[in-house]
Amino acid sequence: MLALLTATLGAWAGFAPESFYRHGPVPFVDTGWVATLPPYNEHLVRDYGFMNLGMTVVFVVAAIRLTPTLVRTGTAALFVFAVPHAVFHSLHLDHMSDADAAAQTILVAVLTVVLPVVVFLMAGGLERAETKV
Repeated sequence: MLALLTATLGAWAGFAPESFYRHGPVPFVDTGWVATLPPYNEHLVRDYGFMNLGMTVVFVVAAIRLTPTLVRTGTAALFVFAVPHAVFHSLHLDHMSDADAAAQTILVAVLTVVLPVVVFLMAGGLERAETKV
């Protein structure tokens, strides 16, 4: 799931930064949330995209190898970005409608903090499985 999330956001922002800025960050749903924090900066949007694609590499390798260390390292690296990202967005909502603010806060928290926490904790099960082999 994390690889799919980062690959989708990464490809969109990296290869179509203006589209991501105007319509993103939810694929196939034109929220326009990114554009509510102007100005547009192609360099920063592309950097965000390719950073996500870099994380995709880590998540794909972790999914293939399924070692607790790789899974936890990948999710920990995502936390370094995701926690400050979620905090920033939760503190900068005055430019959005109440409905958009609530939806964005929930979406950012679930996809970039809660989901990685679940994956991080599930890596403990991998550790127990490795010791039984």
